[in-house]
Amino acid sequence: MKLTETKRKVYLIGLFFAIIITLKEVIVLSYNNFQIFSYGSLDFWTGINPYSDWNHLSVQGKPLDIFLYGPLFSILFTPFALLPGWIGVICWNIFTYTLFYFSVFTLPDKFDFIKKKFIFFFTILLLFTTLLSVQFNPVVAAIFLFSFSLLEKKQGFWAVLLICLSGFAKVYGIFQIAMLLFYPRFWKNTLYAFLIGIVFFLLPLVNIPVNKLLDYYHSWFVIVMNHTEFMKSYCIYRPVCLFYDSIRPFTGLISLGVFCVILSFALLRLKLFKESFLHRAQFLGIIMSWAILFGTGSERNTYVIAVAGYAIWYLCSNTNRLDKVLLWINFILLGIFPIDLVCPWVISDFILGKLNLGIIVFAITWGVMVYKTFTSHYTFQNLMTDCASC
Repeated sequence: MKLTETKRKVYLIGLFFAIIITLKEVIVLSYNNFQIFSYGSLDFWTGINPYSDWNHLSVQGKPLDIFLYGPLFSILFTPFALLPGWIGVICWNIFTYTLFYFSVFTLPDKFDFIKKKFIFFFTILLLFTTLLSVQFNPVVAAIFLFSFSLLEKKQGFWAVLLICLSGFAKVYGIFQIAMLLFYPRFWKNTLYAFLIGIVFFLLPLVNIPVNKLLDYYHSWFVIVMNHTEFMKSYCIYRPVCLFYDSIRPFTGLISLGVFCVILSFALLRLKLFKESFLHRAQFLGIIMSWAILFGTGSERNTYVIAVAGYAIWYLCSNTNRLDKVLLWINFILLGIFPIDLVCPWVISDFILGKLNLGIIVFAITWGVMVYKTFTSHYTFQNLMTDCASC
């Protein structure tokens, strides 16, 4: 298509819709998440603990949801918080959209322009949904992709910097640190992670007394741990708890256990993962999907992270008919069904909310991803041959 024949055209098409979506939010004054981000940032600078002393109303006069982001996020968000509300929302959404766009189109050259377009457009409906809610999730997804590209370019310091930034802002991204095992200079990169982690941990001291720093982090940890509502979340535990509610107290440990298992599988085949770009990309897709599928606070909008990873995994795998069927079912359930203009809310709520089909199908898909990744000896040459015959 001529409309998408260049990177510039792809960017401008997406930007057009991103601005239209944002203007809608500005006009109806429904950009609550941006207000949460702003109050969380401003509270930090005024000496108020946003985790234990939160009492803010939206521009519509309704109580705002709680602030769940790290102290580092409060610092980094400051330039947007200082802007007038409606301008800040527009700037934030343009920023997050642009960041996600560049994270996709700066992926390693082993992904050609066609494949990068596939990743971008396969994810774009979820991206627009997150922009509609003015979320941080596109940034998290972008950091996953930027970090992967930097690791592939052997720029360990910058990759680790971004991974730590993501972890200290919203936890999800910190698990990508495990991928350092697949790259040269592991101990050097690990030292970077340790030193950068210390700097980020201490950075809130720019406005918090030393004797209150640990309490500040503790209050963040407590509110995040206590903000687990499985029947409102969109994770694998939602359908499971309908039948086995007794696992509720152990879900965090289960998620970490699952991560340790997939990491152990990778360690058993460490040489292959060090040598194979395809397997490293597949592992990236698996942990991006795991972070959301097994995240106890996941929402539908967070699946922009999981779906971006899934698209990368798909392009780097020897796919069969089942994979293709799962691909488009996931696109329909996760991308199309949540859009009220396309699918009536009554139908989407029944399929996604009551039957939990979106979660169940993606969980099956993730299982297939794990199985195929850790049982495959597929090479890049094989993949290129298959793609040429498609």
